[in-house]
Amino acid sequence: MLVCAVAGGCASRSAASGSAANGVTSAGVVAPRNAPPENVGLEFDGVIGRIDVDKQLITVERWPLSRTFKVSPDCEVDISTNATATVAELRVNDPVRIAYAEVGKELVANRIVRRGKAYEQEQRGKMERLNDMLYPSPNQ
Repeated sequence: MLVCAVAGGCASRSAASGSAANGVTSAGVVAPRNAPPENVGLEFDGVIGRIDVDKQLITVERWPLSRTFKVSPDCEVDISTNATATVAELRVNDPVRIAYAEVGKELVANRIVRRGKAYEQEQRGKMERLNDMLYPSPNQ
C-alpha cells in the first residue's frame, strides 16, 4: 500500500515537472524556464508601494508584509482599461494581484492585475451569478 502511494506521488510529481518544463503550470501561469515546479503559481495581493521602471522592480505591500518583485520581460500587466499595459502605467497605491514564481532568491512577476472599482464590480457580478446558480429562487 505504501509503495503505491509513493509511486503515485512520484508520477504526479513528474507530470507536474513536465508541464512546468514547458513553461505553463496548471494555474495557467507562465513560469520562467529555470523555476522549480513547486515555486510556480504563487500569488500576492497588496498595494503598490514603489515602482522602479528602469530596474523593472515593483514593491507590493500588504501589512505586515512587503515584497519586491522583478518584472519579467514577458510579464502580463492587466489594468481595467488595457489588457496589455506596461509597468509604467501602474501607479503607487494601486491595489494589485501579482502572480509570480520564486527563482533562486528572486520573486519574478509573471502577471500583474490592477484591481479597482471595475474589478470589484466584476467580482460582485460573478458572485451574484454564482449565488443565483447555487441557490435558485423558488419562483424560477
